Amino acid sequence: MIKWRLKCMEKEKVFYTPSYDVSKVEQYAPVRHPDILPSDSSARVAYVRMLSMDATIYGLVSVYQYREMYRQAINHESSDYVGFNIFVHDRELAKPGYKAFKSPNVDTIYSNAWLNLTQGPLLIQIPAFGKRYYTLQLLDMYGNTTNISLRTKGPNGGSYLITTTDWQGELPRGVTQFKVATPYQWILMRIFPLNEFDLPEVHALQESVKVTPLTTNVNENKGFPQIGGTYPLAEIDEPAGFFKILDFVLRSNGKPAQEDALTYRYRTLGIGGQIPFDFVTLDPQIQEGMIAGYADAMKVITSSQSQLGIPLSTHWVKTNSKGAYGFNYLSRAAVNYVGLGANVVEENQSFVTFYDENGEPLDGSKGRYVLHMDSPPPADAFWSVTLYDANTRELYPNRINRYCLNDRTTGLQYGPNGSVTITIQHTPPTENTNWLPAPNRPFYLSIRSYMPRPELLEGKWEPEGVRYIGK
Repeated sequence: MIKWRLKCMEKEKVFYTPSYDVSKVEQYAPVRHPDILPSDSSARVAYVRMLSMDATIYGLVSVYQYREMYRQAINHESSDYVGFNIFVHDRELAKPGYKAFKSPNVDTIYSNAWLNLTQGPLLIQIPAFGKRYYTLQLLDMYGNTTNISLRTKGPNGGSYLITTTDWQGELPRGVTQFKVATPYQWILMRIFPLNEFDLPEVHALQESVKVTPLTTNVNENKGFPQIGGTYPLAEIDEPAGFFKILDFVLRSNGKPAQEDALTYRYRTLGIGGQIPFDFVTLDPQIQEGMIAGYADAMKVITSSQSQLGIPLSTHWVKTNSKGAYGFNYLSRAAVNYVGLGANVVEENQSFVTFYDENGEPLDGSKGRYVLHMDSPPPADAFWSVTLYDANTRELYPNRINRYCLNDRTTGLQYGPNGSVTITIQHTPPTENTNWLPAPNRPFYLSIRSYMPRPELLEGKWEPEGVRYIGK
């Protein structure tokens, strides 16, 4: 029986076409006819080019995450090598020159680990964080996010057994099962310091988060044996290396059942089959088509970056629900091309602007700006406003070492009825005010709201435009 599925969302309507279960069709014969690959040379190249473009868009996040995993958890020769199932902790808030990624927040201290579940579940023990904001963001190999956080699990901590969805073992007493999609997982942990004197407590909390295997016969420093073949190299940024990594990810991590038909086609390219991908064994037309399709995809992905988010009339852009992509593969690729590790808006709803209220680029050499908020962003954890250099996408070094203002900033001044006005300029203001130092060149701003309240998620709160007030 055909079932129509129609889902309506506020400001967006998502329509699903009719679907049916082939196995229930009367006398529907099993597939016996093999697929074909065009024998005509030009048709062969065109067909492979189409498939390769599709595979590149589909697999970009997997390949980019694998490269980070390879650098930190697999390659013993890497200066950043740690191994699987071991946290690496930052000890300070991000500062200018932060290397892990661009546009970091300056509100939480990061920790990072790569999990390998191919030999079984892992136990994560989390201390009580109290009212302090924290999250352990787990990303599968396709960039989709789940969180063990103050929002999802509360302040009291606990023991969680991280398992794949098909695990059938016995759950230890006092332990909560936490199911994830793929056997390789990336954890980004964020902990919010209450003030500048709170770092020792944050460090103690970081060390209290433990990752241990359910069994004890594995060497976690070297990583568990993997399924799907030998780990491919990840240093080369070119089509052959890209597709070899995608092939490994598909064979070792699987994919959602709903994507079987999509990814089955990639076997024509030697991706996702029983035999590991080997570019040099492919015929010249397939190689030519794959190189061209990869280039086509990267052009589409890079040109789509400007379409991320929802533009507002005030020239701010509101982030979409990153970290939860469904079947929106181009959106997923564009988001992760800009930067890995995006979380869902339920944890952090953010806004970004490069422009003032009149649509003119923000530029510290032009003079002074003001960001006024009649009321700060409604958030149950905290909010912040951070400034970045537009040329480097990094924090701007300044004499007072201030890169953001948030609701815990010492000396933050509030106006009538709880309003906040932030002065943004290159030189120090003459009056005592909420000053956010800007470079003497273009910059941009980001507003972040952690554990946003419904009125923010529903669009009932939006930031006012940044006002230019002259020299």
